[in-house]
Amino acid sequence: MSIRHPFKDWSVESTIGLLAIIITITLVTGVVGIIGVAFTTLTTPEPAQTVTQERIVTGDVKRLCLVIKTGDHVDAVSCQLIDDITGGME
Repeated sequence: MSIRHPFKDWSVESTIGLLAIIITITLVTGVVGIIGVAFTTLTTPEPAQTVTQERIVTGDVKRLCLVIKTGDHVDAVSCQLIDDITGGME
């Protein structure tokens, strides 16, 4: 039984050619990846900020609440009591 020598006829030119192919594939993959990330970033819309106004009544207590959201994330909630006599905020 003899030992195989798969790179017996391997030359410097073959090595340089293989390295050039590997480097080219790596560079092309990197450029395509960067273009893909840039395209995704530019075409993805930013979530809009919405302000919702709610009047909450619990028994005889009335509150006016403002809810500020960005997408599904609640950024801020502010509630103030409503005066029954004047109708203004306390």
